Amino acid sequence: MQLPLHIIDAFTSERFKGNQAAVVLLQAWLADPLLQSIAAENNLSETAFLVWSAERSAFEIRWFSPLKEIAFCGHATLASAFVLFEADPARGVIAFWAAAVGQVSATREPGGRIRMSFPRRDARVLDEPPAALLEGLSPAPSAWLVNQQAYVAVYETEDEVRAVTPDLQRLKTLGPLDVVVTGPAAAGAFHDFVSRYFWPANGGDEDPVTGSIHAALAPYWAVRLGRNELVAHQASRRSGTLFCEVTASSVEVAGHCVRYLTGTITL
Repeated sequence: MQLPLHIIDAFTSERFKGNQAAVVLLQAWLADPLLQSIAAENNLSETAFLVWSAERSAFEIRWFSPLKEIAFCGHATLASAFVLFEADPARGVIAFWAAAVGQVSATREPGGRIRMSFPRRDARVLDEPPAALLEGLSPAPSAWLVNQQAYVAVYETEDEVRAVTPDLQRLKTLGPLDVVVTGPAAAGAFHDFVSRYFWPANGGDEDPVTGSIHAALAPYWAVRLGRNELVAHQASRRSGTLFCEVTASSVEVAGHCVRYLTGTITL
Protein backbone atom coordinates (compact mmCIF):
# COMPACT_ATOMS: atom_id res chain seq x y z
CA MET A 1 0.00 0.00 0.00
CA GLN A 2 1.22 3.50 -0.85
CA LEU A 3 -0.18 6.65 0.72
CA PRO A 4 0.54 10.27 -0.26
CA LEU A 5 2.36 12.24 2.43
CA HIS A 6 2.49 16.03 2.70
CA ILE A 7 4.58 17.88 5.27
CA ILE A 8 3.56 21.50 5.72
CA ASP A 9 4.93 24.34 7.84
CA ALA A 10 1.80 25.92 9.35
CA PHE A 11 1.17 29.38 10.79
CA THR A 12 4.09 30.85 8.92
CA SER A 13 5.02 32.35 5.55
CA GLU A 14 8.63 31.25 5.97
CA ARG A 15 9.85 27.70 5.50
CA PHE A 16 11.41 26.12 8.62
CA LYS A 17 9.24 28.31 10.86
CA GLY A 18 5.79 27.68 12.32
CA ASN A 19 4.74 24.16 13.21
CA GLN A 20 5.25 21.16 10.94
CA ALA A 21 2.32 18.86 10.31
CA ALA A 22 2.06 15.74 8.21
CA VAL A 23 -1.13 15.31 6.19
CA VAL A 24 -2.23 11.88 4.92
CA LEU A 25 -5.34 11.50 2.74
CA LEU A 26 -6.98 8.08 3.02
CA GLN A 27 -9.72 6.33 1.06
CA ALA A 28 -10.93 4.65 4.27
CA TRP A 29 -9.80 4.50 7.87
CA LEU A 30 -6.89 2.25 8.71
CA ALA A 31 -6.58 0.48 12.04
CA ASP A 32 -5.75 2.80 14.93
CA PRO A 33 -2.42 1.09 15.78
CA LEU A 34 -1.26 1.64 12.19
CA LEU A 35 -2.29 5.32 12.27
CA GLN A 36 -0.34 5.71 15.51
CA SER A 37 2.69 3.96 14.04
CA ILE A 38 2.68 6.30 11.03
CA ALA A 39 2.49 9.33 13.33
CA ALA A 40 5.32 8.00 15.48
CA GLU A 41 7.42 7.36 12.38
CA ASN A 42 6.76 10.91 11.12
CA ASN A 43 7.79 12.20 14.56
CA LEU A 44 6.16 15.60 14.10
CA SER A 45 3.89 17.43 16.52
CA GLU A 46 0.90 15.97 14.68
CA THR A 47 -0.04 13.86 11.71
CA ALA A 48 -3.52 14.55 10.36
CA PHE A 49 -5.44 11.77 8.65
CA LEU A 50 -8.39 12.64 6.40
CA VAL A 51 -11.25 10.58 4.97
CA TRP A 52 -14.02 12.13 2.88
CA SER A 53 -17.49 11.47 4.32
CA ALA A 54 -20.36 11.85 1.87
CA GLU A 55 -22.78 11.46 4.77
CA ARG A 56 -21.34 14.48 6.59
CA SER A 57 -20.35 16.38 3.42
CA ALA A 58 -17.05 16.94 5.19
CA PHE A 59 -13.59 15.50 5.61
CA GLU A 60 -13.44 13.46 8.78
CA ILE A 61 -10.15 14.38 10.43
CA ARG A 62 -8.13 12.73 13.18
CA TRP A 63 -4.87 13.95 14.68
CA PHE A 64 -2.07 11.87 16.17
CA SER A 65 1.03 13.03 18.00
CA PRO A 66 3.98 10.63 18.16
CA LEU A 67 2.52 9.41 21.48
CA LYS A 68 -1.27 9.30 21.13
CA GLU A 69 -4.41 10.49 19.36
CA ILE A 70 -5.17 14.17 20.06
CA ALA A 71 -8.71 15.48 20.47
CA PHE A 72 -8.18 18.81 18.67
CA CYS A 73 -5.29 20.22 16.64
CA GLY A 74 -5.35 23.58 14.90
CA HIS A 75 -2.08 23.67 12.98
CA ALA A 76 -2.59 20.26 11.38
CA THR A 77 -6.11 21.32 10.36
CA LEU A 78 -4.63 24.42 8.75
CA ALA A 79 -2.05 22.26 6.98
CA SER A 80 -4.79 19.89 5.78
CA ALA A 81 -6.80 22.78 4.36
CA PHE A 82 -3.68 24.05 2.60
CA VAL A 83 -3.13 20.65 0.93
CA LEU A 84 -6.77 20.44 -0.19
CA PHE A 85 -6.89 24.00 -1.52
CA GLU A 86 -3.62 23.46 -3.38
CA ALA A 87 -5.00 20.28 -4.98
CA ASP A 88 -8.24 21.98 -6.04
CA PRO A 89 -7.90 25.79 -6.40
CA ALA A 90 -11.61 26.03 -7.24
CA ARG A 91 -12.57 25.07 -3.69
CA GLY A 92 -14.07 27.94 -1.72
CA VAL A 93 -14.75 26.40 1.69
CA ILE A 94 -13.64 23.10 3.22
CA ALA A 95 -15.58 21.42 5.99
CA PHE A 96 -13.84 19.15 8.51
CA TRP A 97 -15.50 17.04 11.16
CA ALA A 98 -13.92 15.70 14.34
CA ALA A 99 -15.56 13.88 17.21
CA ALA A 100 -14.31 16.22 19.95
CA VAL A 101 -15.17 19.56 18.32
CA GLY A 102 -17.79 18.84 15.66
CA GLN A 103 -17.52 20.76 12.40
CA VAL A 104 -14.64 23.11 11.61
CA SER A 105 -14.64 25.12 8.39
CA ALA A 106 -11.67 26.52 6.48
CA THR A 107 -11.82 29.36 3.95
CA ARG A 108 -9.04 30.58 1.70
CA GLU A 109 -8.62 34.37 1.79
CA PRO A 110 -7.04 36.65 -0.82
CA GLY A 111 -3.27 36.41 -0.52
CA GLY A 112 -3.35 32.75 0.42
CA ARG A 113 -4.11 33.03 4.11
CA ILE A 114 -6.50 30.35 5.38
CA ARG A 115 -9.16 31.15 7.99
CA MET A 116 -10.61 28.45 10.23
CA SER A 117 -13.69 28.67 12.42
CA PHE A 118 -13.28 26.97 15.81
CA PRO A 119 -15.91 26.62 18.54
CA ARG A 120 -15.05 28.78 21.54
CA ARG A 121 -13.41 26.88 24.37
CA ASP A 122 -13.20 29.61 26.99
CA ALA A 123 -11.03 29.08 30.05
CA ARG A 124 -12.35 29.61 33.58
CA VAL A 125 -10.51 30.91 36.63
CA LEU A 126 -8.68 28.18 38.52
CA ASP A 127 -8.75 28.97 42.25
CA GLU A 128 -6.64 26.05 43.49
CA PRO A 129 -3.98 24.92 41.00
CA PRO A 130 -2.60 21.43 41.62
CA ALA A 131 0.79 21.25 43.30
CA ALA A 132 2.53 19.94 40.18
CA LEU A 133 1.33 23.00 38.28
CA LEU A 134 2.49 25.41 40.97
CA GLU A 135 5.87 23.73 41.09
CA GLY A 136 6.16 23.17 37.35
CA LEU A 137 6.65 26.75 36.12
CA SER A 138 9.29 29.30 37.06
CA PRO A 139 8.72 32.19 37.58
CA ALA A 140 5.19 31.91 38.96
CA PRO A 141 2.35 33.52 36.94
CA SER A 142 -0.07 36.18 38.17
CA ALA A 143 -3.21 34.12 37.44
CA TRP A 144 -4.36 30.60 36.60
CA LEU A 145 -7.11 29.48 34.21
CA VAL A 146 -8.17 26.11 32.79
CA ASN A 147 -10.27 24.76 29.92
CA GLN A 148 -10.87 21.25 28.61
CA GLN A 149 -7.47 21.18 26.90
CA ALA A 150 -4.93 22.91 29.12
CA TYR A 151 -4.04 24.86 32.21
CA VAL A 152 -3.42 28.52 31.34
CA ALA A 153 -0.78 30.48 33.25
CA VAL A 154 -1.09 34.25 32.77
CA TYR A 155 1.96 36.51 33.07
CA GLU A 156 2.19 40.30 33.14
CA THR A 157 4.75 40.79 30.36
CA GLU A 158 6.01 39.16 27.16
CA ASP A 159 9.50 38.96 28.62
CA GLU A 160 8.19 36.85 31.50
CA VAL A 161 6.53 34.43 29.09
CA ARG A 162 9.72 34.09 27.08
CA ALA A 163 11.73 33.50 30.27
CA VAL A 164 9.52 30.73 31.68
CA THR A 165 11.40 27.55 32.55
CA PRO A 166 9.14 24.49 32.78
CA ASP A 167 9.75 21.45 34.94
CA LEU A 168 8.56 19.01 32.31
CA GLN A 169 8.55 15.99 34.61
CA ARG A 170 6.13 17.74 36.96
CA LEU A 171 3.99 19.06 34.12
CA LYS A 172 3.81 15.57 32.64
CA THR A 173 1.89 14.37 35.71
CA LEU A 174 -0.92 16.83 34.87
CA GLY A 175 -1.97 14.82 31.79
CA PRO A 176 -4.32 14.62 30.02
CA LEU A 177 -4.22 18.42 30.38
CA ASP A 178 -1.35 20.40 28.86
CA VAL A 179 0.03 23.77 30.03
CA VAL A 180 0.10 27.08 28.14
CA VAL A 181 1.76 30.27 29.37
CA THR A 182 0.61 33.61 27.99
CA GLY A 183 1.04 37.35 28.41
CA PRO A 184 0.49 40.70 26.66
CA ALA A 185 2.80 41.75 23.84
CA ALA A 186 5.71 44.08 24.45
CA ALA A 187 5.12 47.72 23.58
CA GLY A 188 5.33 48.36 19.84
CA ALA A 189 5.10 44.69 18.86
CA PHE A 190 3.19 43.60 15.75
CA HIS A 191 1.24 41.08 17.81
CA ASP A 192 -1.16 41.61 20.72
CA PHE A 193 -0.31 38.67 22.98
CA VAL A 194 2.16 35.80 23.19
CA SER A 195 2.11 32.21 24.35
CA ARG A 196 4.18 29.08 24.78
CA TYR A 197 2.75 25.56 25.05
CA PHE A 198 4.11 22.57 26.99
CA TRP A 199 2.65 19.08 26.48
CA PRO A 200 5.00 16.39 27.79
CA ALA A 201 2.10 14.02 28.62
CA ASN A 202 0.61 14.11 25.13
CA GLY A 203 3.18 14.87 22.48
CA GLY A 204 6.48 16.51 23.37
CA ASP A 205 8.26 19.14 25.41
CA GLU A 206 7.26 22.45 23.79
CA ASP A 207 4.88 22.68 20.83
CA PRO A 208 6.06 25.16 18.15
CA VAL A 209 2.60 26.61 17.38
CA THR A 210 -0.70 25.49 18.89
CA GLY A 211 -3.74 26.67 16.96
CA SER A 212 -6.31 24.85 19.10
CA ILE A 213 -5.49 26.62 22.39
CA HIS A 214 -6.30 29.97 20.78
CA ALA A 215 -9.95 28.97 21.06
CA ALA A 216 -9.33 29.78 24.74
CA LEU A 217 -6.57 32.41 24.56
CA ALA A 218 -8.24 34.70 22.02
CA PRO A 219 -11.48 35.14 24.04
CA TYR A 220 -9.46 35.83 27.19
CA TRP A 221 -7.29 38.49 25.55
CA ALA A 222 -10.26 39.97 23.69
CA VAL A 223 -11.76 40.85 27.07
CA ARG A 224 -8.43 41.99 28.57
CA LEU A 225 -7.50 44.17 25.59
CA GLY A 226 -11.00 45.36 24.68
CA ARG A 227 -11.09 44.25 21.03
CA ASN A 228 -12.16 41.16 19.13
CA GLU A 229 -9.52 41.11 16.37
CA LEU A 230 -6.11 40.10 17.66
CA VAL A 231 -2.73 38.96 16.38
CA ALA A 232 -1.13 36.18 18.42
CA HIS A 233 2.52 35.15 18.46
CA GLN A 234 3.72 31.80 19.75
CA ALA A 235 7.18 32.43 21.13
CA SER A 236 8.71 29.00 20.55
CA ARG A 237 12.06 28.43 18.89
CA ARG A 238 10.36 28.11 15.48
CA SER A 239 7.65 30.71 16.30
CA GLY A 240 4.40 31.36 14.49
CA THR A 241 1.71 33.99 13.86
CA LEU A 242 -2.03 33.51 14.27
CA PHE A 243 -4.69 36.04 13.26
CA CYS A 244 -7.70 35.70 15.57
CA GLU A 245 -11.23 37.10 15.59
CA VAL A 246 -13.60 36.37 18.48
CA THR A 247 -17.35 36.11 17.96
CA ALA A 248 -20.14 35.16 20.35
CA SER A 249 -19.89 31.46 19.48
CA SER A 250 -16.61 30.94 17.65
CA VAL A 251 -12.98 31.91 17.34
CA GLU A 252 -11.74 32.53 13.80
CA VAL A 253 -8.06 31.57 13.57
CA ALA A 254 -6.16 32.33 10.35
CA GLY A 255 -2.64 31.74 9.16
CA HIS A 256 -0.32 31.01 6.26
CA CYS A 257 1.34 27.74 5.27
CA VAL A 258 4.44 26.72 3.33
CA ARG A 259 4.96 23.31 1.74
CA TYR A 260 8.09 21.49 2.85
CA LEU A 261 7.73 17.96 1.44
CA THR A 262 5.66 15.80 -0.89
CA GLY A 263 6.26 12.10 -0.59
CA THR A 264 4.87 8.58 -0.38
CA ILE A 265 4.40 6.25 2.56
CA THR A 266 4.96 2.59 1.68
CA LEU A 267 3.25 0.06 3.93
